[in-house]
Amino acid sequence: MKSRASKAVKSKLPPTRRRREPRIRAILEAAEQVFLENGYEAGSLDAVAARANASKATIYAHFGNKVGLFKAIVASKIVQVATPLREADEKHVSVPDALTVFGQSFLSLLLSPGPLKIYRLMVAQGEQFPELAQMWFENGPKVAIATLAAFLKEHSASGDLDIDNPEQAAEFFLMMMRGRLHIRAVAGLSKPPYDKDVKACVAAAVKMFMRAYGSKIK
Repeated sequence: MKSRASKAVKSKLPPTRRRREPRIRAILEAAEQVFLENGYEAGSLDAVAARANASKATIYAHFGNKVGLFKAIVASKIVQVATPLREADEKHVSVPDALTVFGQSFLSLLLSPGPLKIYRLMVAQGEQFPELAQMWFENGPKVAIATLAAFLKEHSASGDLDIDNPEQAAEFFLMMMRGRLHIRAVAGLSKPPYDKDVKACVAAAVKMFMRAYGSKIK
C-alpha cells in the first residue's frame, strides 16, 4: 500500500518539477564526473555547467554552491541503499532477508566506480577540506547507519531482534561490509565483477549478525 501511495504522490508532482528532474540528474552526473576527474578543488562549476549543458545560474538555483552540489551527489548515492531496505520492509520479508537485501545494496554501492572514487577523494583531500569531509560523513555513512538503525529499532521493539543499541548494531553490520573485498577495491588490487564475492560476504555478515542479535525469545 505504501509503495502504491508513493507512486501516486510522484505521479501528482507539478509538471514543472517533473521536467526539472532529468535536468537535475544530468547536473549531478556531470558534477560527479568533473569532481572525480579533477578533484574537488580543481573541479569548477564552469566545467560542470558545460558538461551538463546547463547554466551556472541553474546550478546555483538548485544546489546553492559547489559544496551543496557535492552534498547532493553523496545523498543521491545513499538513496540507492535505503530504498531496497524500505521496499523489503514494506513487503514484510524476514529480518535476515531484509538485511541481505540491504547488505548487498550497500556493498555493491561501495564497490561501484563512483563511490570508490569519492571515498578515495575524501581520504586524499579530507584533511585539506575538513568541512567537505564532515559533509560527506553526515550525508553518506551517517545516513546509512541511521537508516539501518531505524529498521533494527523497529524490529527489536516487535521482538524479532534483541538489540539494546540499534545505532551501534547498525554500525557493526555495515563495518562488516568493509572488509578485505572493499580494501582491495579501494587500493585498485581487484576489479569487477564482484557479484559472487558480495553475496558470500553479505551472507556471512547476516549469519553472524543474527547469531549476535537474533531474538532469544522462543
